[in-house]
Amino acid sequence: MKNLYLVSLGCPKTRVDSEVMLGLLAREGWQLTPDPEQADAILVNTCAFLQSSIDESIDTILECADYKEGRCKRLVVAGCLPSRFRAEMADLKTSLPEVDAFLMTHELPEIIRAIEPAKFPDPDADYFQSRMLAQAQSYAYLKVSEGCNRRCSFCAIPLIRGKQISRPIDSLVKEAQMLADCGVRELVLVAQELTSYGTDLDMKDGLLRLLDKLEPIEGIEWIRLMYTYPWNFTDSLIERLGHGKILPYVDIPLQHVSQHILDDMRRHVDQAVQDRLIRRLREIPNMILRTSLIAGYPGETEADVDALEQWIREIRFDRLGIFEYSPEPGTAAGDREDQLPPEVRTERRDRLMAVQQQIHADKMAAMIGQTLDVLVDGPSPEHELVLQGRYFGQAPEVDGQVYLSYEQSDQEPAEIGDFVKVEIVEAAEYDLVGNVIDE
Repeated sequence: MKNLYLVSLGCPKTRVDSEVMLGLLAREGWQLTPDPEQADAILVNTCAFLQSSIDESIDTILECADYKEGRCKRLVVAGCLPSRFRAEMADLKTSLPEVDAFLMTHELPEIIRAIEPAKFPDPDADYFQSRMLAQAQSYAYLKVSEGCNRRCSFCAIPLIRGKQISRPIDSLVKEAQMLADCGVRELVLVAQELTSYGTDLDMKDGLLRLLDKLEPIEGIEWIRLMYTYPWNFTDSLIERLGHGKILPYVDIPLQHVSQHILDDMRRHVDQAVQDRLIRRLREIPNMILRTSLIAGYPGETEADVDALEQWIREIRFDRLGIFEYSPEPGTAAGDREDQLPPEVRTERRDRLMAVQQQIHADKMAAMIGQTLDVLVDGPSPEHELVLQGRYFGQAPEVDGQVYLSYEQSDQEPAEIGDFVKVEIVEAAEYDLVGNVIDE
């Protein structure tokens, strides 16, 4: 066998791409190694959403390049970094001569030739069906589309991944069935703009039609919606949340509350409409609301920050990420001259986050004494002898964990993908601790 060392940086969409490339290479006799010194080839799948992501990607590439002095003969860089700098590819190659091949986000099948130049991919194959999970896991991301047709002023994604291309429903169903056959119990639907799935195919209610096909898949118990947006959020979709396998959990990036900021961001949403949507979602029993906001956007005033703080206190989001605005070259906002000083952006972000941290602490404390169904993810990376899992209100990788104690149970420790009943006995800043109870 030939050994591949893989580094995957960035978001879940990049992770899916990494798993697709891994599957394609497995068919050619490649296997993963956790040790770069034992690798015959190294693949770095990069992120370039923010300048900090670019810096991390470049640092990782340079670290991996050191291993070419040993067994490794090929270093391939894929994903968002080469896609973002496609116009400057000659400069990228010159600045990173250690890299043997660059692949953009739409060139996943070319990984075969990039690793082994004498081989060629099948141009007609649905390469998502080659996807391979690196290890057993209870959840998996299902990337329903690529790219985005929006042009939000702060976002570089359209520059990187291009316009929206929705995947056919039958391809997604086949992939979801494969994931279920591998033991996956939770599908996490991701896209740059999930609620617009199918619009580029002239498909009406595309997301609902997709959910209709995914729900019957045996083995899949939870379906979670991430990266939904306030536009195209129909009444029919709202009514579907919390029923069947569709979790009462919505990740809906809102970015701000002040109308002039939303207009300048090119969000194309009315603040009042956005607020009504949030309040309607709040009416759904057990609904968990997750959002992300940007602090320090150009033109933001102290009054805007006050309004944002008040809104956070009123809505009391269950999960909230607040990001310090990053001026990205090539974006409309990134090229403006009225950027706020970095220290102001940081102060505003910290101020808002402090408000949310208290809200979140109160919500976590209120969970003590509740009994929850928890999906087991496996051993904790921090404590190998402790199992961890998540209840429906915790999205993988971003929302914390439930640590499981078997002190009050006669059951054998659960396996990855099992569901257990847990009584919550302790709450930390982001995580919960619970006793597994016998049913």
